[in-house]
Order: sequence, then structure tokens, then C-alpha cells
Amino acid sequence: MAVVSLTRMLRMTVGNPVTRWIIRRLIKEDKDSGKPILEILLEKYVGETRRLKGVCMLYYPLISFVLGSGQRIFGVKNEDFRSFFKDGVKRKGLVNVLKSISQYGITKPQKLSAPFLVVWDVTYGCNLRCKHCYATAGNFMKNELSTEEALDVIDQLSRAGVVALAFAGGEPLMREDIYELCSYAASKNMYVAIATNGTMITEEVARKLQESGVKYVEVSIDGSKPEIHDGFRGVEGAFERAVEGIRNLKKTDILTAIAITLTRDNIHDFDNVIELALELGVSRVVEFNFVPTGRGRFIAERDLTPEEREDLLRKMYRKSTELSGRLELFSTAPQYARIALEETKRRGEGEISFTFYGGRVDRRVAEIAEFISGCGAGRLYCAITPDGKVKPCVFMPVIVGDLRKGSFQEIWNESELMNMLRDRENLKGSCGKCSYRYVCGGCRARAYGYFGDPLMADPGCVNNKKLFEEIFSMQESQEACEFA
Repeated sequence: MAVVSLTRMLRMTVGNPVTRWIIRRLIKEDKDSGKPILEILLEKYVGETRRLKGVCMLYYPLISFVLGSGQRIFGVKNEDFRSFFKDGVKRKGLVNVLKSISQYGITKPQKLSAPFLVVWDVTYGCNLRCKHCYATAGNFMKNELSTEEALDVIDQLSRAGVVALAFAGGEPLMREDIYELCSYAASKNMYVAIATNGTMITEEVARKLQESGVKYVEVSIDGSKPEIHDGFRGVEGAFERAVEGIRNLKKTDILTAIAITLTRDNIHDFDNVIELALELGVSRVVEFNFVPTGRGRFIAERDLTPEEREDLLRKMYRKSTELSGRLELFSTAPQYARIALEETKRRGEGEISFTFYGGRVDRRVAEIAEFISGCGAGRLYCAITPDGKVKPCVFMPVIVGDLRKGSFQEIWNESELMNMLRDRENLKGSCGKCSYRYVCGGCRARAYGYFGDPLMADPGCVNNKKLFEEIFSMQESQEACEFA
């Protein structure tokens, strides 16, 4: 299929008013099961549901015909097509996409009726004291959601159409009911992930995580040796225990990754961390953008310069190409998508990384980048705090709703800030004028961290070098005045 025709084809098929009308009927909830009608029809298609009732019987021939046509158009074997949709997560993802198109049409970037990903800090209790922690974690909050409340939140996320749920913290494994929460989310056909410091993952814990339906675990490793990692984490012995946790995870079928936050204190060690990742046999390394929030506010001067970040991301992309098939390299920096596009255009080949949670795609569908790429805060994903508050991003301490007072769907639909973040025309400064604003858009959390305004330009980009220099020049002047 020609790249030029991709967007046009989508607008002509799923984007036209008639198709959107049909989709709206298919995504309505079935009264008996509470599931979207389309999800029930897909279950029937793959053989998981034997009998259909009521309106589902009327719609099934249409869905069967559409899916059969899709097989022929894309040259996919019938068994492969059915195998793909046997995965409940993928069925949920399709419903999310179609529901979003029926609600908003095809937009650039694409607006979603529910986030693909929710990162939920289920506790602020933590056994480490990381100096860059966005949550300033350590002690449990007094009013963290109870098990009953947490299960209700999962129900709300599932009904909304959330595809993936990542439990984080704090240290999520310090929450006693974490396995129950994971298992319940998995039963709702959500892709369940854990972000952990790894120090509590024994063989038994790894086994229980797998049994609870966890598919992906991301372990924080901020250096290739104890003196670097433990210096970040604030506790001696954290490195050895985290590495042992990874080894225990590798004994299961859980997809395991390393997460690293790079600053001027450990960027020199990044190549060694990649070698460690290869040695441990993890599937990917995710480089997290440093954001001056939480405890990170006190080490903002250790942030990478725009030139250092640009150089890092280009090296990462080239290294990921070199390691293709052995290790995936991603970054939460939205500039990574722009660099991938530039590199593939220059080479005339290669893959593109849209987002750290979106994987990589062939350059021939690069046109999609403007619809799904770049910063996903409040658009592709959002965050929940231990006490049920909703934020656009875990790194952005701005509360847009309270799940103890309102529903998740209402908060997602009605939040003024998240609606503003979904329209890149609202961006200010050079980010708002940049030709890559739909592909990248800049990190909204970094904009808030440095300026108190999530719509400001991201000072971490080379296009905003002057802005970055002005920030730290002002800080140095203030410190000089205080010292005097």
C-alpha cells in the first residue's frame, strides 16, 4: 500500500459518517455481559463464544464479512487473523481505536475515547530513597485506596476501554494486595505491567507475578555497577538485589526490561548498561527523560543539555538498529520519534519508534507518526495517584480529577487541561511552531517542571537551546545573589 494513500484510505473507510454511525452501534455495551458488542462478536469470531443473543446475532454476519475482506486485502491467512484476535488485549485495543474514531473522527494527533495506557502509582511506600524520584516516595500515604476501591477503579478503567495498566509507585510490590489487583486487571483483558526497583523480586515473587497475569516488568537500573546505581537509589546493595530480581524474572515468561534515567552523573555509563542488558537477556532498555519534579527538583542542574540529549538519542537510534533482534532501545523523550524519522529519511530505510510504549514500525507507514507519536500526556495515557487522583502524566503534579468523587470516564472526557494537551495547536513558543510538533510536541512534564506551564516549549530540545541556557543562567544569578 502506498504511504501517500494511507491517511486518505482511513478517512474514506473508518472516518466517514456512515462507518462512524455503524461503529457507534457496535461499541455499545451488551446489556447481559456489560462488554462492547464488537468485543463479543470478536470472541465469537475466534471461537471463544458459542452462542450469540439478540442484536449480536444481527451484527455478526457484517463483522465476519468485514474481517474476511480484511484478510484478503492484506494477504493474511485466516488462521493467522483469528490467532491475532484470540488475544483479548488486542480485541480491547481495536474497540478503543474504533470507539475513538466514532467519537472524534480521525484527528491529528489522534484523540482517544480512553487512554491506551494508565500508569497507576498504587502506593508511595518504598524501600529506596531515589534522588530523582518524581513521587518523593518513601512513606505510605495515609489515605491510599483500599482494595475494594482499587478494584472498582479497575472496573472503571476496563469499561472506559483502557488497554494497558502499569502498576508503579513508590514500590508497587510493597502493596499487600498487588497480586489481587494484577489478576483482576488481567481478567478484564488489560495488558498488565509493573514498574519496580527490582529489589523485592525473589523467585517466588516472579512466579506469583506471572500467575497473576503480569506480562511486562520494568526494573530500574541507573548504572552498570553498584557505586553508580546505589548512588542514585540511596541504599547500598540495591544494585545487586535489582540484578538478582531481573535474573529471577528471566526464569518466567514475563517480558523484562531495564529502565534508566540519564543525567550528567550516569550518561557516561549508558553503553555499559546496554552491555549489562544484553548479558542479562532483557528484551528492551527504556531511557527515561529526566524531569525536574519531586526530588528531581533538587538536582535539576544535572539535567542533560539539549546537545547532550540530541547526541544521546541519535546514538540510541543507531545502536538500536545495530542490535535489531537482540535488544530494543526506547526513550520517553518525544524527540526520539523526530530523530527516527530524520534517520530513516536520510538512510532511505529503517524502522521508526513512535513512543516508548508503542514499539517500532516500518518506515513505509511513517505517515501514522503524526497521529499517534510524541508526548502522550493526557492523550494516549494518564496517571493515577495512590489516593485516586488523576493526572495527565506521572511526572506532572497537576490534579485533574478525583476518582473518589467522579468517574474515570468523566474525568478523561471533561478535563480542561487534558483536552488542551490533545491539541498541538495550543503549544507555545518554538514547540508550537515546529514542523515536527505532531510527531514530537515536546515533553509536557518538562515544560511544566521548568515553567509551571505544560503548554510551554520543552527546554530539552536542540531547537530550544537558548531557552535552556536562559533557565540555568537565571538560576546561577539567583544563587550568586543568595550567596552574596
